[in-house]
Amino acid sequence: MTRNCDAEQGTARQSPREDFLVAESPGYLLHKAAMLLDEDAESALTGAVSMRTRYFLVLASLASGPELSQQDLSRLLNLDPTTVVSVIDEMERNGHVERKRNPADRRRYKLHLTDAGREALAEANKVASEVESAFFAPLTHHELGMFRDMLSKVMAGRWPASVCS
Repeated sequence: MTRNCDAEQGTARQSPREDFLVAESPGYLLHKAAMLLDEDAESALTGAVSMRTRYFLVLASLASGPELSQQDLSRLLNLDPTTVVSVIDEMERNGHVERKRNPADRRRYKLHLTDAGREALAEANKVASEVESAFFAPLTHHELGMFRDMLSKVMAGRWPASVCS
């Protein structure tokens, strides 16, 4: 569970001190918000469906349409390639994904979600959606849409080629 100034200080203060200048940086605020959201998601997913966030993100990425390789997932999710391999190994043991040799490049695998993987993703997605709803609850529906639009604008042209049309 995350802590805030209110909880720690027992006051109505909702912002960091004025001399805490890093809190003025949009980059820092985005980074900090992402870390807190990840902590909340990790806790909820682990507790509800015994799944780590990175496992969920790999499942969700594989369900999104394009055939992604392990290297693609590494770039897309900013995970070390060896971490991706261990997550895929775990997913394969759990019956959530199948690896198939890529006929165009025998050194690479094509990854496919199984029916069990799609079921696990559906359960985890409910949990992740609840976490996001709670995290972004201070924003109105309109503000959340604007925030998503702004992030999309910042991310334009920064996606790995494997997920672009």
